[in-house]
Amino acid sequence: MKYITALSIVLALLTGCNATQELKPVSQIQPGVAKEGSLANQKLTSDATAGLREITGNPIKSSEVLKFVIQQPLGEVGSRSWREMWIVKTSDSETQFLLTFKEAGVGAADFEITQMGNDTNKTKCPQNIAKFPIAKTTSDDVLSCMGKPRHEDYNPDGRFVYLYETPQKVALTYLFGKDKKLIKITGYEKTGD
Repeated sequence: MKYITALSIVLALLTGCNATQELKPVSQIQPGVAKEGSLANQKLTSDATAGLREITGNPIKSSEVLKFVIQQPLGEVGSRSWREMWIVKTSDSETQFLLTFKEAGVGAADFEITQMGNDTNKTKCPQNIAKFPIAKTTSDDVLSCMGKPRHEDYNPDGRFVYLYETPQKVALTYLFGKDKKLIKITGYEKTGD
């Protein structure tokens, strides 16, 4: 009986320790605790930057990214977790991303990227994806609302096209001018595989 009671206490203590090793929700992070910089090594930084490039659909230079550690690592070496905020700055926009890093053994880590604070961009998204306002919508607006296109095509004269496919077997093309403004939307019904 003493053995079972002692084992129960040890398990309760271990469970309690494990629970404190979890990252707190972002909403519980105290203001002013961020420290400039990153805890990611060069390879992890390169991989995360490639992930941001996939999300934004644009090339990203290291000089355009500001990095801040907002939650220090928790856990044992090889299984630690931490969070960083990366801000991608361009000449006409600034976008914040929350990166959650989780070590997967010594010298390896996985990461998850979540775009933050773009509720204002979402209000520009039309109810019907074929109804973006012509000459007012930019390619960045379409990317913000619809994500990375399935295909992109760039012409020498500066015009370019984004192609999206819908679950309803419709392909939509968005034609933009060299000023990145929407010129035309065309829909095609897919008839084969």
